[in-house]
Amino acid sequence: MTIGLILGYGTGAIYFFQFLIPRKKPLKLRKLLITSMEKLPPNGSTTFKDLAGREVVLVNTQEGLKAISTVCTHLGCKVYWEPENNRFFCPCHGGVFDINGNVVSGPPPRPLDNYPVEVDENDNVFVKLRES
Repeated sequence: MTIGLILGYGTGAIYFFQFLIPRKKPLKLRKLLITSMEKLPPNGSTTFKDLAGREVVLVNTQEGLKAISTVCTHLGCKVYWEPENNRFFCPCHGGVFDINGNVVSGPPPRPLDNYPVEVDENDNVFVKLRES
C-alpha cells in the first residue's frame, strides 16, 4: 500500500512540476523580403517594421548587410542611424551604438537587437524575424 501511494503521488508530482516549469518553445524565424541589392547602394540604408511593428534599419556596410532594431535598450526611445558618423544615436539620453549595435557610450544596458540577413541568388535581401 505504501508503494502504491508513493507511485501515485510521484506521478502527480511529475505533472505538477511540468506545469510549473514549462518546456521552452523553439524559436521560430520567418524570412521577410525587404529589398534588392540593386536598391541598397554601399553605405545605403532602408527602414522597415518587424512582425511586432517595431522599426528596424537595414544598412549596407563595408562589413556586409546589418539589420538592427531602432529601439533603444535604455528606455525604448527611437535610435537613428547616422551614416556620416557610422553609428546609431539615441537622442533621449545620448546613447551611442556602433555599426553592429554594440553600446559605445551612454546609459543603454545592452546592445541593440540584431536580425540575421540573407541575400539569395537573385540579389533579393531577406531578414529573418522572430515570430511573436
